[in-house]
Amino acid sequence: MTTPASSFDAEKIKKNALIAMIVGFVCGGILPGILGLLGYLKADEEPETARKFTKWSWIVFAICWVIAILAIIAYVIFIAVVVGASTTAS
Repeated sequence: MTTPASSFDAEKIKKNALIAMIVGFVCGGILPGILGLLGYLKADEEPETARKFTKWSWIVFAICWVIAILAIIAYVIFIAVVVGASTTAS
């Protein structure tokens, strides 16, 4: 167990974790939100662990968005290929 942080550090960590949690649940899915929540809950007793959870929350959030963007691009390409193949076959 790490030593408790000062009140200022704990509040800053809690604020960052709260933002990560809200953005994670609203825009990124359940996993970034849960990691942000864990960071928020651990901020008072284990500030280093809370920082790690918050950091991983943002990393998972970014990964989810990259995967979503790649899936949309793949879908658009797939539709373009299907439409192109159907017009040339007719």
